[in-house]
Amino acid sequence: MNTDKAKQIIQKAGLHLQTEANPQLLAQSLGQAVAATLASSIDKHSSASLVVSGGSTPAPVLNYLSTVDIDWSRVTVTLADERWVPLTHADSNEALVRSTLLTEKAANARFVSLYRNGNADDDALRAVTQDVASMGSPFTVVMLGMGGDGHTASLFPDAPAAELAAAMALDTQELVAFLHPPSVGQTRISLTRAALLRSTHRFLHITGTGKLDVLHDALVQCNGDSYKTGDKPVVGLITENPESASVFWSASA
Repeated sequence: MNTDKAKQIIQKAGLHLQTEANPQLLAQSLGQAVAATLASSIDKHSSASLVVSGGSTPAPVLNYLSTVDIDWSRVTVTLADERWVPLTHADSNEALVRSTLLTEKAANARFVSLYRNGNADDDALRAVTQDVASMGSPFTVVMLGMGGDGHTASLFPDAPAAELAAAMALDTQELVAFLHPPSVGQTRISLTRAALLRSTHRFLHITGTGKLDVLHDALVQCNGDSYKTGDKPVVGLITENPESASVFWSASA
């Protein structure tokens, strides 16, 4: 893939594109943009909210944010998605956030967990929904990643069709959903597309030419239209209100 062509497609979709030479510089650049957006919200509204993703790619950004001097006591943090595993599990996204972001200057931020001890059932979903709703709307910042299959959050293209359709619907008030994609080994809980789109700004954070290819192909497939069944889920999070979305990318992973 010609990276210049990929960049043109992203910009043609109306998205802001920020590129850096390597993941370290990208993490700092993205961290600065996120911090500035949070600080602006604190100045204007006395509060801010931050939705982050788990995994190795965002970890350097979360580490950077933990050192930023803003009034973190006025910031509420949650996850875009979570594996249905306890905090002590090696795959817990919450554990990652607590060890990277919620330290140093950001230790005073409020955290809303997406996991509850016990079964992934309707009672758990109601409890998580209530806590996420307490954050208010819109979210100030949503930080998203993307997998090689075009998933974002836990909105996987191979999730059962009814689950994915419900989680991707725009005409829903549901904030969270359980998904059971066969490509992953654990039940997932994810903020819905509608919930994630209720945000002041969305940042898509990707590294490597392979991920850029995936994003390019997803945008070409949808041909600039809104998300429809069969499109890569990431399309549904960036083509709606693209003026409120940015892609941060470095060639090296």
